Amino acid sequence: MSSRFGAVFGALLAFLLLALYCSSALYLIYEVYHTAAGGKVEKTDGYIYVLTTVGGLVSALVIAQLSVTKPGSTPTIAGSKPESTLGIYATNTMVTIYLLAWVFTGLAALVVGVMINPDVNKTISDLGTTWLGLAVSAAYAYFGIQPSETKDETHDPKPKPAENVENQLQQALDQKKITFDPGKSYLRDQLLRKNSPPLITPKLQSLVLALATLSPDPIRISELLQTTGDDDHVNGRAVAIGNEEIAARLLPSVATAELVTKLAINKIIFDAGVAGQADRNIWNIDSGVPHSYDDATLAAHRTDIYFAVNA
Repeated sequence: MSSRFGAVFGALLAFLLLALYCSSALYLIYEVYHTAAGGKVEKTDGYIYVLTTVGGLVSALVIAQLSVTKPGSTPTIAGSKPESTLGIYATNTMVTIYLLAWVFTGLAALVVGVMINPDVNKTISDLGTTWLGLAVSAAYAYFGIQPSETKDETHDPKPKPAENVENQLQQALDQKKITFDPGKSYLRDQLLRKNSPPLITPKLQSLVLALATLSPDPIRISELLQTTGDDDHVNGRAVAIGNEEIAARLLPSVATAELVTKLAINKIIFDAGVAGQADRNIWNIDSGVPHSYDDATLAAHRTDIYFAVNA
């Protein structure tokens, strides 16, 4: 397959998905906008499944493409690099249309489904909040920055020492960005590695710090170390986030290929049906890649979001 054919085929498929996503989303947004307060707009399970699935694919394509694009450069189509002036103009136009359509649809869902009529249709409300998290991730991916960077840190490529991570965790604790389940104050010492061995791993500390930074809401830790049971908990590689209601606002910006690799995430387990998603495994990860867990596993993680890092 030639690179030109691959670029054309990839662009055609991407625009077909975009058209399906935008038309189904905007039609539902239109109905929600024209529904009086207190009313409801219901759609079939098939409609919701197509909307959420195709929306996830379109958003994943946007973030994946921006993450491999040099900051300040125009994203390309399927990695193609047109040489002619006409080719460059056509590519830039298509990419601009694609990004603007994604931004417009997501912003419309946010304004109508979250700000104007938040109780009319849960799917549009979730679409709006999810898009906001993805838009932030897309911006970070494109500009190649981390949410926790300061002006001075952006020029220092050296990794942060463990004690600096612990200082940042302490600051997040002081600012109430990280809290714990009632009656579990001992988790603070475990998080800061001030307890008696065994200790949680530095990778897990870095993950918790990243979650607290990425989340628009405080995260509440319900479990870190365990003496028996789950192997990752026993070995200090897992954390359970107890306020599962933040899942729809947190997981879309975490369960991306870029951040899963960067944060050394091995597993994410959460029943996304609790967050109104048709695909209960939409954000789940195993061995660093998307994974569908069985019903029993999902049932065990309806009230917490489970994260585990690599050994």
